[in-house]
Amino acid sequence: MKTSVFTRNAIAGSLMALASLASQAAQSSEYPNRPIRMVLGYTPGGAADQVARDLAPAMEKVLGQTVVIDYKPGAGGAIAGDLLANSPADGYTIGLIDGGPLTIIPHAHKVGYDPMTSFAYVGIVSQSPLVILVNPSVPATNLPELTALMRKAPGSLNYSTSGLGTIHHLSGELLKAATKTDMVHVPYRGSGPAMTDLMGGVVKVSFATIAPAVAVVQSGRARAIAVTSTREVPTLPGVKPVAEQGVPGYDAQGVFLIAAPKNLPAPILAKLNEALNSALSTPSVRDRFVSLGSVVRLSTPQEAQDLVRKDYQKWGALIREQNIVFE
Repeated sequence: MKTSVFTRNAIAGSLMALASLASQAAQSSEYPNRPIRMVLGYTPGGAADQVARDLAPAMEKVLGQTVVIDYKPGAGGAIAGDLLANSPADGYTIGLIDGGPLTIIPHAHKVGYDPMTSFAYVGIVSQSPLVILVNPSVPATNLPELTALMRKAPGSLNYSTSGLGTIHHLSGELLKAATKTDMVHVPYRGSGPAMTDLMGGVVKVSFATIAPAVAVVQSGRARAIAVTSTREVPTLPGVKPVAEQGVPGYDAQGVFLIAAPKNLPAPILAKLNEALNSALSTPSVRDRFVSLGSVVRLSTPQEAQDLVRKDYQKWGALIREQNIVFE
């Protein structure tokens, strides 16, 4: 009996598929057999570095190999994103990457990757709400009172953030759009100077990272008006979310994820996800994140991908509709 071309092609295709599966299984059984590099798009000492330093040793316990942090700062994390996207998909280069270079920066600047197709998302690390602060001289103790002031004198209040194109910046613009009010954005090079000028009265409002804001609020040098998550934050008890103060649906949070280059073999992706979720389940790691005002998220790779897609669409729409520029 003669074998048709179609049959031969089908057999060849099946053999190739089996060979690929066998190769992936072999990689998984051997993985990892050398140190893993964790690319980080920021300098040592910042919030991202703290997260990386907590995660790396906890993930090592599952992986059985050292996880080495490799700092590649610049372009708001986009340089690290480009490096990660163009690294071998073998599980030996992963990245701790935040929402900025994934969901905000690509809408304003050309980057060397596509957030939707260039990465295999391992999982969500955490989500980090912000806190809206006012200088004590501002006669507002809650969000409705603050928005009333903004409506009374549009553009008379200014707000500080840690920089253009950050989640802090977009959180402020989202509030303005949702409440149909106006404030003047004053970007700084980092959260430290932004907080200093808020306390000094140079700016009247600030969208701030929670961890450094707690001591400032407790000392009376600033007043906490609202948090940008949908729930209260344990380190700022009694400070209500924006969504509970007359702006339903408002949700603006930073996010950290672990990602790898696209086409990462499924068994290796599963191994990395296991290591990440195990690390996040460690009490010392969870407690550390809570102290920073972050919410730990145990997740699947698909849930991480879905979160990136949702935030990418959300911030992209806001940037276009409000004609926001990062210059």
